[in-house]
Amino acid sequence: MLTRFENYLRNIKGYSVRTSSEYIKDLRGFARWIKHYYPSVRWSTLEREHIDAYITARASANIAPATTNRELAAISALYRYFQREGLTDRNPARYMSRRKTPKNIPSTIPTEDLKQAYANAYGLVKVWIGLLATTGMRISEMQLLKWEDIDFEHNLIEIKGKGKKERIVHTTSDALEQLRALKDRCCVSGFIFGHYGQREMRYQIFKALQPYSTAKQLSPHAIRHTFATNLATNGVNVTTIASILGHNHIETTQKYIDLSQARREVANRYSII
Repeated sequence: MLTRFENYLRNIKGYSVRTSSEYIKDLRGFARWIKHYYPSVRWSTLEREHIDAYITARASANIAPATTNRELAAISALYRYFQREGLTDRNPARYMSRRKTPKNIPSTIPTEDLKQAYANAYGLVKVWIGLLATTGMRISEMQLLKWEDIDFEHNLIEIKGKGKKERIVHTTSDALEQLRALKDRCCVSGFIFGHYGQREMRYQIFKALQPYSTAKQLSPHAIRHTFATNLATNGVNVTTIASILGHNHIETTQKYIDLSQARREVANRYSII
């Protein structure tokens, strides 16, 4: 049953492998807990009270609210799938209240640190930092780039985002020239960075940033946070930032507006390198 649900998430809903795998992991963990405490309960007989008991147990075990909210979302999504397949006409997780989560402040890298790291980087790592810092794309999106996605004449990149959604973003001529200069070292066809796994890319980016910054996080996503916060600091509206980043919900983007207002920084341009 869960295998079919996972295929549905990936092939019909367009979820990434990571997201769909997390859903299945959460559901299996929930199923094990139910089997232990309510041996006679099945998916077909699960009630809201059983889910309430699980959420309460997770809170008592000091599991983060964001984690239990994700688990609750997975349970609800599974029952929506059951309804779609005609296996049930109810969803015991529907309308259940989510746990309140603390407001997370995005981890960013000081702009000057990032500029210095970029100036001293070389080769593919310089290309990776340049693309991340001038577009705000996710590393998973960068990994899926193909040569046909790059418009060198107009400094544009077509990005395949989450849920197979596409968007076009601007970058700088310097970032693309760095990429063009290394074309022989990248895949001639297919994915540009197809020879490199995300773990290796993350590690190389971390090593390039480490000598120049003491920021809490030196990761591709911290570069994305920095890019987005810089946009907000420069007065770009939340709807535009959401479009550039590929966010589905404005609420996800609002945190950058809040952070930029709190810092009261003054920046001269949108690009951070």
